[in-house]
Amino acid sequence: MTLTAETIMTVEIELKFIASPAALAALPEKITGWKCEAHEVLQLSNTYYDSELGVLRSHRFGLRVRGCNQTYEMTLKSAGSVVGGIAHRQEYNIDLPDDKLDISLLPKDVWPDDMNVAELQETLNPLFTTDFKRETWLINFQQSQIEIALDQGIIQAGELSEPIGELEMELKQGNAADMLALAQQLTTVEGLRLGSQSKAARGYRLLAGSAELPEAEMVILTVSDKANTEQGLEAALEWALSYWQRNEANWFDGETQAQYGVRHALTTIRQILVVFGGMIPRKATTSLRERLVTLEQQLESKQDVASICEQPGYLQLKLAVMAWLMNKGWRLFIDEKGKQKLSGSFKRFADVMMSRCRSELKEAFNKPLTNDGYNDQQPRLERQIINFYLLSGAYDPEQSLPYIDVWQKLFNAEGDRDLLRRSAMEQPLFWLNSSQHV
Repeated sequence: MTLTAETIMTVEIELKFIASPAALAALPEKITGWKCEAHEVLQLSNTYYDSELGVLRSHRFGLRVRGCNQTYEMTLKSAGSVVGGIAHRQEYNIDLPDDKLDISLLPKDVWPDDMNVAELQETLNPLFTTDFKRETWLINFQQSQIEIALDQGIIQAGELSEPIGELEMELKQGNAADMLALAQQLTTVEGLRLGSQSKAARGYRLLAGSAELPEAEMVILTVSDKANTEQGLEAALEWALSYWQRNEANWFDGETQAQYGVRHALTTIRQILVVFGGMIPRKATTSLRERLVTLEQQLESKQDVASICEQPGYLQLKLAVMAWLMNKGWRLFIDEKGKQKLSGSFKRFADVMMSRCRSELKEAFNKPLTNDGYNDQQPRLERQIINFYLLSGAYDPEQSLPYIDVWQKLFNAEGDRDLLRRSAMEQPLFWLNSSQHV
């Protein structure tokens, strides 16, 4: 990035990958086979700042000073958003005369209204550093220009450290769909997987002694009250991809139960395709569903995380789901009737679908079952529980979560199954049924 005397505000659109040592060694040869406009090798040092109370982190800001060849740059990044699994972040950059932090140089409107910038400056201290070699290539691909950066180095927080081995793709010009298509060409390199944590986030975790894993539990999907059904579909896929990524990260961090979370995320994506299947023909999702099922079956038995998540097919599948979402792949297969349905209210659609879920549960659990009978219904029950997490976001969690929890206890066999079955069946509905819609 060219440094100027003025603040530069950009929106980063990027993909981040974690690379094994073998992948780091193989990637340069792969990348240099593409049409490259520029190539550069830099040695970068970064110091990250926050107050003792973590004021910046509480506002989801990352602040650093970067040194490169005796030039210095201050960067403030917001947490931003994720669309189609691709990060979109606001980033403010300003050049500095030396390595001294000076946040008064940043625009005033980047800060919350109630933040005293002068007081904040006094409380900021260096927390951790990242030092790494960055090799970059500027690639022209289809209609886009994409920067690829290969980073190798170390994160240091006091006496603690961990290695950096990452590949980042940043869209400079063009569209994110091209970036995903280019990323697919990287998947032939074994040992590459998508990463969701920035170097700053990893530094904060290291600073905390790696005590906290990212939250990986399924949460209820919430969307705008005015969202149409197609927007609900897009939000649902984002939600499932995020759930998948959190569990994968925890699995690599040694939480063996997260393997189940990854499998559950795959089931969730398939279930989303089923829920919206009345509008999207099966042929639009056949390939995705087949690949999801194959991976789910692999994860039914205990696996080594690297043997699954660092394989090309695994990454190809995740990128394919992201691309299907980013490119709205369903639109190629729907007719005018389908388009009209997708333009309808997601809230009304969710109510209708939850009533169908309740009917299916009633069919399965309206009478006592043997232990084998309960076990046979486990896959069906899992799918319906997913549906309630997916569809109940318009309602008060104090109503929806207890409703879901009883079914979850039946799924987990947390007590007498027949007593749990009856409790679940006797629950009042918390959503509007078809007769209540105006």
